[in-house]
Amino acid sequence: YEASKHMPYITSIEEMGRQEGRQEGRLEGRREGLREGVITARQKAVLDALEIRFGPAPDLIRRSIESVQDEARLRSLHRIAIQATSLEAFARELEG
Repeated sequence: YEASKHMPYITSIEEMGRQEGRQEGRLEGRREGLREGVITARQKAVLDALEIRFGPAPDLIRRSIESVQDEARLRSLHRIAIQATSLEAFARELEG
C-alpha cells in the first residue's frame, strides 16, 4: 500500500521529530521577524528625528541608515540625530 501511494512509513518518533522541527522553525521565524521589526522601527526613528530637525534626509544618508542592522548602533544614531547641530554633523558621525 505504501509503495502504491508513494507514502513511506513514518515512525511515531520520526513524526515527533518532524513536529519538533516545525515548532523550532516557527519560533526561529518569529524571532527573526521580531528582530527585523525592531531594526526597521529604529531606522525609522533615526530618519524621523532627522526630518523633524533638518527636513527630509538626502538619499545617501537614508540608504546608509537603512543599511545599518545593528540595534545598538541605531540607538546611538538616534541620539546623535537628536543632538546633532546640522545634517552635515550627523553625516560625519554616521560615517565614523
